[in-house]
Amino acid sequence: MKYTIDEAPSYSILEMELEPDERIVTDGGAMTWMSNLTASTNMTGGILSGIKRAVGGESIFLNTYTAGSGGGSIGLAPGDPGMIIAHDLSGDLYLQKGAFIACQEGVSTDLKFQGLSGFFNVGLLSMRLTGRGKAFFAGYGDVEAIDVDGDVIVDNGHVVAWEPTLEYELSYRRGVRNFLFAEGMMLRFYGKGRLWVQSRNPMALADFMYPYRPVKSKND
Repeated sequence: MKYTIDEAPSYSILEMELEPDERIVTDGGAMTWMSNLTASTNMTGGILSGIKRAVGGESIFLNTYTAGSGGGSIGLAPGDPGMIIAHDLSGDLYLQKGAFIACQEGVSTDLKFQGLSGFFNVGLLSMRLTGRGKAFFAGYGDVEAIDVDGDVIVDNGHVVAWEPTLEYELSYRRGVRNFLFAEGMMLRFYGKGRLWVQSRNPMALADFMYPYRPVKSKND
């Protein structure tokens, strides 16, 4: 497999050239174009894994693209404008929901529950990647890697991915609204390992846009 990441960091697109019969597994909505590939859609990991991905806000189904006899190509992009990271996986890696783009066939996906985030939220669920191969994930805006040796506190809306050598714990800013709606949720990572954070927070964008939403008039 050969790949390039173009238009980084703001509007990244991942372009891949696959060898004959080579396969790539992608998020359900990541494909933008393809050539000489056969697509199949399945619940990778079985029904339970598919249900867990749906609960965590991920696509229930993952797509597998297989190159034809002459090889094939594909373009992949995240839903949010931002940066795509290529990671050489050898073991485990955890991703926040919505960060997963694609992985080679030797990498499996699952979800991990990380605690209740409030009465009106399903909790923190991260995608767990396991195995060996290339994995691709994305963040909203720019993505920065932080090598943690000790501890660091990050707003949950800016966390993208982290290595399993890091431990973590949840905390909240005080206030009923913060707890009920998972606002002010912080993650404290400690130990030694790498953490990826994004420069923009999609929830902050949603809060900014909320007053400008169309509102149905009482006269309508």
